[in-house]
This record gives sequence, structure tokens and C-alpha cells, in this order.
Amino acid sequence: MKRQLTLAIGAALFAASGTVLAITDTETNASIPFNLSNPGARSLGMGGAFIGLADDATAAYTNPAGLTQLVTPEISAEGRHTDYSIPHVSGGSAALDPFNGSGLQTTDADSSRTNLSFIAFVYPHERWSFAAYRNELVSYRGSFATTGDGIGLGTLYTTFPVSADADLKIIDYGFSAAFKAGDAVSLGAGLSYYDFDIRTLMTRVAFAGAFTGVAAGTPVNSQAQSGSDNDVGVNLGARFVLGEHWSAGLTYRRGPKFNYHATNTILIDNDGNPISEVVVDLKNVSFKVPDEFGAGLSWHPTDALVINFDADYIQYSQLTHGIQSLFGNDATTVSQLTIPNGAEVHLGGEYTFTQMAHPFSLRAGIWHDPRHSIQFKGDPGTDLGSDALAAVFHGGQGSQNHVAVGAGFAFAKFQIDAAADFADQTDIFSISGVYHF
Repeated sequence: MKRQLTLAIGAALFAASGTVLAITDTETNASIPFNLSNPGARSLGMGGAFIGLADDATAAYTNPAGLTQLVTPEISAEGRHTDYSIPHVSGGSAALDPFNGSGLQTTDADSSRTNLSFIAFVYPHERWSFAAYRNELVSYRGSFATTGDGIGLGTLYTTFPVSADADLKIIDYGFSAAFKAGDAVSLGAGLSYYDFDIRTLMTRVAFAGAFTGVAAGTPVNSQAQSGSDNDVGVNLGARFVLGEHWSAGLTYRRGPKFNYHATNTILIDNDGNPISEVVVDLKNVSFKVPDEFGAGLSWHPTDALVINFDADYIQYSQLTHGIQSLFGNDATTVSQLTIPNGAEVHLGGEYTFTQMAHPFSLRAGIWHDPRHSIQFKGDPGTDLGSDALAAVFHGGQGSQNHVAVGAGFAFAKFQIDAAADFADQTDIFSISGVYHF
């Protein structure tokens, strides 16, 4: 019979200087579903391209410099429904030395979330504008379980089947201010207070024949992450009027860093006796939300048509700098778990039927979302811990191409918009409203 890899990893669940300790190597950190797209159904319908335009209340988050375009106070709110389909390794086997994961099987863990994703209030005054907002950066809850005999590593080792639950939320409470420095230049800045909460549990269970006298499905060990924390972040923006038909924007957002607690607990020993012994206890694990740089260009050749292009560079690798191990792997091994930095590219447009009594707008857009799930880089060779990490982080959420559509009506004091964004692993449906005082 194959040996059982009691402390190794079993399957993936969901995919952010100096010496900084980062997240752990448990699979519940594999593909963290950040919602870094710009808020608002209007922006969503244009594929998230909005930095160079930024002409409504969502500019408080997207590009605070755009707030100077508003002339009356307004309040904006958005609700979103998101369907997640997050891939995880669910079975199969990997060949070792050299490592080959072509025999591993991947299954999607489906979940959904409906939430009030954004709300803002904007007060413009002469050359200044001020805004307060609440934005849900991450709002995810999901679970999955694998069955069978786990994942085979070569001919000697087998990882255990798992059941997993994850709940992660990051809420941004922000205040932004903008100043119109001249007819062609506006500058903006924001300060955010972030509220973080994480609860994840990965339980590994015995399979048939794993232990003498132990039934299949009996919990063997578990890895838990839990904690609540707060931090502050900074949001900077600039907007430039380049002529009668062109405008541009630049942004920088520094993400917060949080601390939480993580443990690895052995529930039964190699003879099948219950022991419930904590073998790894990490008191101060860090979770770094990635920093982001953005640039946008907006072309409005007529009063009815707007075309926007955005490019965002996101430092996803910050999430894994100094990653810690819940399984006793050394720093060299876990350093092979990385997320590459990535560039989002957005293109979208809006056409408004301005001759209508209540102008009606149609929107469409496309954008590329780079991979932001953890992957094992390099060949693990004959190291068992490396082989296990390479196997269970073999899947993950890869890059996606999104297609978005939207529409909206504008009234004298009220505007309502709806949009949908479709991709292989994430679908978003949004409705938002703006009320002008």
C-alpha cells in the first residue's frame, strides 16, 4: 500500500519588502477572488474602463480626481450578484522526478454572493469636491469536498481527500477629495480604512485502508485560518483634459496589510488514535492586498459616444512575499509558491440616445484579467513537501477574458444602470442608481 502523506496538502480551493511574513501554504489561499474592477454598473458595462472618464460618484474609488466634474451633490449605490466557479485539484496522480502533473484532475467549486458592493456620497464645492464611500473589495464564501483515495504522488505517497470551507471579506471605508488645479488638470487623493475578516478550515479525511480500524471519512488533520484586523490605504489620482475630445487619468492605490492566526492540528496519530495536537501555530500571518497602478484614456468624439481604454498593473506577487508554511516546509520550498504580477487591459464604450426625453445609454466592453492564483514554480525534484505543493497548486484560476454589456436611463435627478460581466470562472450582474440633489 502507498504511504500516507499525513501533513501534506490535498486539493485547491479559491484564488495579494523587507522581510515580511505572508499568507500560508494551505489550499484555501490558492485563488483569492479579489474584486479589483471599478465599482458601478455603468463602469462594469464598459468592461471596467473608466479611469480617464471618471465622471460620476464611483470616481471616489476609481479616480478621485474625476470628482471635480460633478456639479451637484449626489449619492450612488450598487448591488452585485457574483457567480464563482473556482477550480481545484480533485484527484488523479502526478509523476515525480521530473514532476509531471498532466494526470491530475481539476473540478470547479461553484458558489455565489449577492451584496451591496458600493455606496458613495459626493459633495462638490467650487473648485473642490469631497466624497465618502464604502466598497467591498472581497466578499467570498465557498466550500468543496473531494472524494475517493486522494491524490497520488508517484508510486509511494498519497495525499488525503479533503473538505474545505472559506469565508473572506475585505471592506473599504474611504474618504476622497479632489481639487481642480486648472481648466485642464484635476488632482485627487483618498484615505481608506479597511476592515478584514478571514475564516477558513481545511479538513483532511482518511480513505479506505489508510489506517487500520479507521473508517473512510474520519478526520485526520485540519488547517485553520482565522482573524479580524484593520489597516489604512492610500488612493491617488489625476485627470487631464487633452483637448475637446480627449481626457486621460492616472491612479495609484496602495493596498492594506492585515494579520491573522493559522494552525495545523493533527486529529489522529499514525495508529488511528485520536490526539488533537496542534503541531504548527502561526500567530502573526500577514495578508497583503496588492498595490495597483492605473492609466486611462477617454475619447468622446460626439456628445453621444464615449470610448474608454484602461491599463492597470497589479502587484499580485506581494501576497506571497515571505509565505509561511503550515506543513513544516522550509522557506526555500514555500518560496516556490508565487503569484505573478499582472496587467489588466480594459476597452469599452457608451452610446447615449441624447434626443430622448430621458436619455438612454447602451454600453459594451471587453477586458483581460491576468492569472492571480498561486502556482508552484520550478521542478520540485525528489522533495516530498515540494511535490505535494506542486500537485495541489497545479490547478488554480488562470487568466480570463471578460465580455460586458450594460444599459441605463437618465432622468432629471435620478439615473439607473444595469450591467453584466461574463467570464469562464466569474459572472457578475450589477444594478446601480444615482440620485442628484
